[in-house]
Amino acid sequence: MRLDFFRGLAMFIILLAHVPLDSWALWIPARFGFSDATEIFVFCSGLASSLAFGAAFRDHGWPMGTARIAHRVWQVYWAHVGLVLAVCALLYAIDASGWGAPDKLYIARVPVVPLFEDTGPALLGLLSLRWVPNFFDILPMYLVILAMVPLVMGAYRLAGRGGALGLVAAIWLAAQFNLLDLPSRPWATEIPWFFNPFGWQLVFFTGFAFGMGWVPAPPVSRALFRAAVAVLLISVPFAWFRIHDGLWLPDGWWLQDAIAAGREATQVLWRKTELGLFRWLHFLALAYVFWSLAGPGGARLTQPLRLPAAASGAALAICAGVALITAPWAWVDEIRALAPALDAWLTGVLGEGARSVLGVDLFVPWERQSLVMVLHLCALAPLVWTAIGAGARAWIAGPGWAGFVPVVRKVGTQSLAVFLSSMFLAQVIGWGLDLTGRGLWATGLFNLAGFAALIAVAYAVGWFKSQPWRRPAPAPAPTPAPAPAEAAPRRGAARRSAPQPAE
Repeated sequence: MRLDFFRGLAMFIILLAHVPLDSWALWIPARFGFSDATEIFVFCSGLASSLAFGAAFRDHGWPMGTARIAHRVWQVYWAHVGLVLAVCALLYAIDASGWGAPDKLYIARVPVVPLFEDTGPALLGLLSLRWVPNFFDILPMYLVILAMVPLVMGAYRLAGRGGALGLVAAIWLAAQFNLLDLPSRPWATEIPWFFNPFGWQLVFFTGFAFGMGWVPAPPVSRALFRAAVAVLLISVPFAWFRIHDGLWLPDGWWLQDAIAAGREATQVLWRKTELGLFRWLHFLALAYVFWSLAGPGGARLTQPLRLPAAASGAALAICAGVALITAPWAWVDEIRALAPALDAWLTGVLGEGARSVLGVDLFVPWERQSLVMVLHLCALAPLVWTAIGAGARAWIAGPGWAGFVPVVRKVGTQSLAVFLSSMFLAQVIGWGLDLTGRGLWATGLFNLAGFAALIAVAYAVGWFKSQPWRRPAPAPAPTPAPAPAEAAPRRGAARRSAPQPAE
């Protein structure tokens, strides 16, 4: 249950992460830590592979297990090729039809221009995996890692779990020194794959090892939970660009300089291409926190949520005051678009009005506006939670949550089909936002429509995989036997029963 649920959440996050210039992507987990949804996807794939393929190696031997892996690699390979061609066809159709934004060349939005300008080498590179454009690099990484499963299982047969885990660690370590890079472009072989599979296999085989029982599940303890939370919190300033790039802290402040210097000095430990050590440790901390919160066997996913009570009294008043004061800076674009008169009045009050009274204006620099927005949203959330009423809060904690979990799990059970759809949909959503503008309501509408499409894909694929046409037809209801015809009375009996005339 936990596997499918968290893999389903990763699918929604991956969609947002690939939509061009999607403002919702500024608030996905990748912005606040070293690891992101890719680690969730790869780890869950490793865990799922142990369940799907481990039995083949155990029950049918290494050759049959390898054949099972080869079949899956074949499927993923053609899924990758089909995805690249489908997205290229979409982007070319937008450009050729003139239906896109007039100032954009859509085939240049993702790095697929070589397929149109130098088709032969690009096509051969696509089929040989020597051309792996950045937007399409997850599936090639995944299929190479899958191809490593027989190697790791062979090491396990020869040297036990120590040999298997030692091989995984040795390959990861070699990748950290750029000894196992794969070229991503035939015309620029010095540029490696963005996701080096020999580094990322560490995350995959971490999940695989848990699923195979090579590594025991960690105990649930408050000390470990607090340590994991501490790792997540400490990593935020080093991972969130709004902090380490100086957007929230004053330039030249010693803390800002220390954060920037620390991030630069440890770059080799958090870089994404080779899966630096900090990314792996951050993911383990994140996984432990949510694994603990889900409860034994994911029990809490089936129970009503324990949510905070509504705000009241002084807390409610403080939240209302903070939300009101910060609103002009938190909703600058929305106020300007929907209420020009209010925007002009606020500009006068915060500009000339403030200077005449305070000697300085109250305009917030653009790089600090997101800080004000976070403060505003933190104050607004308790107000909304209180305003929706006790009935709505009870529904969210009970029936709402009970309906939400199965839907997310369904998305997680069809991860390959959903992933392929999300990569295509990301470009469709980006195209739509180019035409409508990336305002608050348009962005929300397109993103929610994308979520709904992924859910529809998951249920449709699940229905096809169930092969309902193979189910035996229901047996027809038995036809009742006809009632026996009533026998004609004998003549003598008829005479005896006939009424006699009165004398």
